[in-house]
Amino acid sequence: MQNVTDNMNEQFKQMMDMQTRTLEPMRVFAEVAADTFEQIVRKNYAVVGDVLDYSTKQVQLPLSSDNLADVTSAQMAESKALAELMGTRVNEYAEIAQQFSSKVKEASDSVSASYK
Repeated sequence: MQNVTDNMNEQFKQMMDMQTRTLEPMRVFAEVAADTFEQIVRKNYAVVGDVLDYSTKQVQLPLSSDNLADVTSAQMAESKALAELMGTRVNEYAEIAQQFSSKVKEASDSVSASYK
């Protein structure tokens, strides 16, 4: 009877080892995805803050002067500043995408090496 129990324990251990090896690549890629997701969410939060600041300024500008030309030029300046800031944000998103790509490549290489 002890032999049967030992045999079952060994089979169970083998099954757990096989499951661990099978799921390891998923864990590696899930870690990369979670890190990238966090970076994107934080960047989105920053963009929302930028748009909120811009919107608040745009609402307040007409109240700051009776001269329509001054208000219009101030609004244009704010719009230009937002466009430049969004250009910077686009570059930051592109950097996140590039980092994600290289992390996925590293993870792929690591996982591939573990199966050789």
